[in-house]
Amino acid sequence: MRKLREGSRMGSNRWVAIRKGLHAVIMGGAWIGGAALIIMVLATFANVVARYVLKKPLMGTVEMTQMLLVVTAFFAIPYTEVRRQHVTFDEVVSLFPRGLRAATIGIMYFLVGVYALSTSWQEALLAVTYMVPSMRVTDVLRIPIAPAMFIIAVGALLWGIELFLNALSPLEAAQQEDIKKQEGLENEVVS
Repeated sequence: MRKLREGSRMGSNRWVAIRKGLHAVIMGGAWIGGAALIIMVLATFANVVARYVLKKPLMGTVEMTQMLLVVTAFFAIPYTEVRRQHVTFDEVVSLFPRGLRAATIGIMYFLVGVYALSTSWQEALLAVTYMVPSMRVTDVLRIPIAPAMFIIAVGALLWGIELFLNALSPLEAAQQEDIKKQEGLENEVVS
C-alpha cells in the first residue's frame, strides 16, 4: 500500500513538473507576444504620424502589423488558458451538480484540445507547402509567410496540450469555476 501511494505521488510530481515546464514555455511565448504587441503599436503609431505629418505612409506597415498580430494572438491564447481567463458562458452548466459539471468541463476541454491540436497539425502542414518548392513571401516587404504559420502551429500546440492537461483534472477546473463565481459575486456586492 505504501509503495502504491509513493508511486502515485511520483506520478503526480511528474505531472506537476510537466505542467510547470509547459507553463514556463507558455510564459516565454506570452512575453514574446507582448513584445510583438508593443512593436505593432509603435509601428502603427509611426505609420499614422508619417501619413498625416509627412503625407506619406510607411511602406509595409500593414504587412508587418499582420505578422506581429499572429505572434501576439497565438502566444496569448495558451497564456489565457493557463490563467483560465478565457470567456465562458456557463449559464446551463452552472446548474449541473458538481460531478456532472466536472465531467462536462472535462469533455469540453478534451474537444477543444482536439480542435487545437488538429489546427496545429494542419497549420504546420500548410506552412511546409508555403516553403516548398519556393518560399512564399509578402508583397511589399518580402517577409516569408511560413514562419508566421509555424507560430500559429506552435501556439495551437501549446494551447492543445494545456487543454488536455486541464481535461485530465476536470474536478479542479469545476472548483476553480466555483471560486471565480464566488469572487465575482463578492465583487458585485462590494461595488
